Amino acid sequence: MGSKSLVVTIMALLAGLTFLRIAAGLLVDWLWFSSVAYPGVFWTIIGTKAGLLCGVFLASTLILWANGRLAQRLSAQTGSLATIASPWEPPGEIQYPPPPWLQRFRGRRELAAAAIVVAGLAALNEVGNWDLVLRFIHQAPYGESDPLFGKDIGFYLFSFPAYLALKNWLLLILAASALFAAAVYAAHGYLFSLDERRRGIVMAHGSALLGLFFVVEAWSYWLD
Repeated sequence: MGSKSLVVTIMALLAGLTFLRIAAGLLVDWLWFSSVAYPGVFWTIIGTKAGLLCGVFLASTLILWANGRLAQRLSAQTGSLATIASPWEPPGEIQYPPPPWLQRFRGRRELAAAAIVVAGLAALNEVGNWDLVLRFIHQAPYGESDPLFGKDIGFYLFSFPAYLALKNWLLLILAASALFAAAVYAAHGYLFSLDERRRGIVMAHGSALLGLFFVVEAWSYWLD
């Protein structure tokens, strides 16, 4: 059995075990809610988890793919470099080709596949916040306001936790987008290029992502 076949077999086995674990958990929950005559609650939870999973997955995929495609389009303006300048040596001393795994980020399919995988992991990480979504959607006023900001206490029970989860997801996606863009630029020889135009393209893209990061951080300080 070749190394590729072994990797595929291991991945299939892990996927099967993961599916069985999820299916067993769903079966136990369905039997419990049915035994107490509340099957509607079970389906509400499942529907919320599925909606959150799909929503986060689609949004994350779109953001990651858009950043990667933007980096590819900008890199195509001046053409790819066959080699990358070493960041550890004086200018012009050492040139080395990008590693094969990094060169894959030059292709659209490879970029889309990477975006799907990372977005899937992000979506799975956010599924646990299904209860925050339900509390945010079905929130109701508490009837009393806090003495400092004058906000209804219901805001801190229902809206505030959802805003924190959204902020954390935005920071995660922005960080992943920066890594995606850096990988694409490195694959085209832009990341450590000494050419001013190429460095300017990388800096412009990085500055835009950094600006969005500061916007989210400002919102985070307001929440704090």
